[in-house]
Amino acid sequence: MHPEALVTLPRARPPAVVVLALTLVASLIHSCVLDGMPLEALSTSAHAAQPAAVFAPAEPDAGAGTLEVPALAAPLQAASAVLTPASAAADTSVTAPETPLLRQPERPVPVYKTRIPPLTTIEYEIRRGGLSGTGELKWRPAHGHYEARLAASIAGFTLLTQISQGGFDAAGLAPTRFTDQRVRKAARAANFERDTGKITFSSPRDEFALAAGSQDRLSWMIQLPAVVAGEPKRAASGGEVVLYIAGARGDVDLWDLRSSGVETIDTPSGALQTVKFTRTLRSSRDTLAEVWLDPKRHYLPVRARLTQSDSDGALDLVLRELHTGP
Repeated sequence: MHPEALVTLPRARPPAVVVLALTLVASLIHSCVLDGMPLEALSTSAHAAQPAAVFAPAEPDAGAGTLEVPALAAPLQAASAVLTPASAAADTSVTAPETPLLRQPERPVPVYKTRIPPLTTIEYEIRRGGLSGTGELKWRPAHGHYEARLAASIAGFTLLTQISQGGFDAAGLAPTRFTDQRVRKAARAANFERDTGKITFSSPRDEFALAAGSQDRLSWMIQLPAVVAGEPKRAASGGEVVLYIAGARGDVDLWDLRSSGVETIDTPSGALQTVKFTRTLRSSRDTLAEVWLDPKRHYLPVRARLTQSDSDGALDLVLRELHTGP
């Protein structure tokens, strides 16, 4: 047959049942828009009203092309997305993160009578392992505030720099900020937020309750002398001072410091009669703190030795010179 002789068959008209079904769906959608009919009712009614023939191809008329009737599920889903009322939409509200619970001291922290030492500069000989160097502790109280600064250097390198700043209250020293800079490590800080009653850190995000008398890893070296000067009976052998001490790395713990009585030590300044306090350890991870206080120098520390389990050796500070006043 010649190509021009091909006859194009006209498409048959949709069966009446298809027209009726489409009309019914359009009416239902119109009703939802006007009357606020729930989407679920629309879906249920539409499916109930569809005769089985609507979801199957219509039978073609004899001699006519095949007419396929598309399924109605997609149009119904599109109508559902448009007509869903706001109350039926998914809840997209964002729940605020829970505020972490403040970690509390494991037991009440004692409050002691204190006598704050005067402005002082203490120069130390520093020893660590087989190395030696110099250190200096500056204590500067003035106008209701204070700053304590400890710097230690060995072999020309600054081993550590610690700074404690704050004021005073009924419990003695009241730190507000403590910074700790170690060799080859970034500086970290502990913040004593007295308006919110918590201790926070530059890192990690732990938060501790700010107990009365809380100290930091430097201020305790002044607070302990202030307590012993205020309550001299604690210098006797067996006497105890409990301090709640925070480091800059989220380490906060009770330090039980117990006196072993009078002990004479040798220093570059000569032999000194001191009172020794030692921290009672409860874990192998605890820092062992030993400090020798001089009763003739406001009980200030003329020697201190700190030993950490993860360090290369104890850090030993021994008095070279002590100056009181400007």
